Amino acid sequence: MPVMNIQYKRKDYINLFSNTVFGINFTSWIRLLARNKFSIAPAFWLKAFFITVNTLFFAPVYFLERWLFHSRISKTKVERPIFILGHHRSGTTYLHNLLARDPNLAFCSTFQALIPNQFLLGGGIFRRMLGKFMPATRPQDNVKSGAEMPIEEEFAMGNMCGVSFTHSYYFPHSIRSVFNDVVTFETASPALMDEWRTNFGYLLKKLSFINKGKRLVLKSPSNTGRMKELLSLYPDAVFIHIHRDPHAVYLSNVNLYEKILPILSFQKADNKEIDDFIFYSYRKIYEKFLADRKSVASSQLVEISYDALVADPMGQVERIYQHLGIDGFSHAAPHFKAEVNSTAGYKTNAYKSPDDATRKRIANEWGFMFDAYGYPKG
Repeated sequence: MPVMNIQYKRKDYINLFSNTVFGINFTSWIRLLARNKFSIAPAFWLKAFFITVNTLFFAPVYFLERWLFHSRISKTKVERPIFILGHHRSGTTYLHNLLARDPNLAFCSTFQALIPNQFLLGGGIFRRMLGKFMPATRPQDNVKSGAEMPIEEEFAMGNMCGVSFTHSYYFPHSIRSVFNDVVTFETASPALMDEWRTNFGYLLKKLSFINKGKRLVLKSPSNTGRMKELLSLYPDAVFIHIHRDPHAVYLSNVNLYEKILPILSFQKADNKEIDDFIFYSYRKIYEKFLADRKSVASSQLVEISYDALVADPMGQVERIYQHLGIDGFSHAAPHFKAEVNSTAGYKTNAYKSPDDATRKRIANEWGFMFDAYGYPKG
């Protein structure tokens, strides 16, 4: 059985510029610390101090930007957003990077997600700063990264307010309670729901504003558990769900947490707790998704498999455009082709096959997904 093995190295304690909480506002930072009872491991005190100083440094820009642009942002219309859904490590990033090449669409870029409170005024400066410190590829795989690259807007929400699954990366001891509060909303209070609606709506307006009203294509695995709530905000939204063999999803998630938690967390994660959470979160998010799917019009939801996308990316993207009524495929096709060609040599991470005990647990706990999408359990 693949054993979760999260290892912390000295560089993880002193690397000050790789944390995605870099651009959080002061109020959200203090609330995040308070929710977790300020339980920062001593080895991470320097990073926490650095983030605290950052929040104070960014504060004047935040208030000035709010004063200058709030009225215009609030009046901005969000044009029928496109949401990419799918569990972590199911191919959502590859699909997002493809669709983001359409010049008629807009997305949340990495620098916008990391400094969502200041990117209208300080975007140029912070974009150059991030360009100097960001690695060329993501730590969990070989997918290209960069300040201008698309990223999940969940990171922006994490730096704007208290409703984001990314907060569990920083304080992994609370990962299950954060998931229940902000992904499936199972334990969310009315106040927390209002906070999510207000801030998510404002973020999409802000992204639409800076992109001059272009239609947004957004990707967040957490949104897989929020389809019903997203429809309540945007009744004309459309959804693309990408799914993958659950065995591969499990193995890739083990690798994900092993790679990102040492970089992002302010406390040391427990291996068994994170491994158990992978099983728990996958089951809960897909139980909710499959229930919510019943109330979504067929014209607003298209589902594809990761294997089909990799085998025929152009054909699958064309099918998505046709099914959802998205205009401009022929115009965007050369841009899609360029993205496909740029990843032609990409090799996915190689993992050992799960042992019998792990496969049995996957089949027992996630069996409904094998049945729903026809993946072999053996």
